[in-house]
Amino acid sequence: MPKKGKKLPTRAARAGGKSRKSRDASTTAPAAQCPAVPLDTTAATERFVSDLLIRGEAAKRDRKGKLPLDATHAIKKQKPDGSVEVERVRFKTF
Repeated sequence: MPKKGKKLPTRAARAGGKSRKSRDASTTAPAAQCPAVPLDTTAATERFVSDLLIRGEAAKRDRKGKLPLDATHAIKKQKPDGSVEVERVRFKTF
C-alpha cells in the first residue's frame, strides 16, 4: 500500500501565488492595437514574383502536373499584361 505523503504545491503556488488566469489584460495587446500591414504592397509583390522568375524558382507545371525539382512556386495564371500569379508549393532544400 502506497504511503500518503504531503500534497505537492501547484506551479502557481511555487511561482508566488499568481496563476495564469490572474494576469491583467494590460500585459497582452489586443488585436485592435497592433499596427496594421499596409494593403498597398503591389510593388513589393511584383518585385518578389520577378525575382522568383529570375532565379528559376517559379515554373509552369508540365502536362502531368509536376514541377521541376528546383522550383518552389507554381505559376497559376499569366495575366494579359505579362505578369504572373504564383502559388507556393514547397520549401527549398539545400
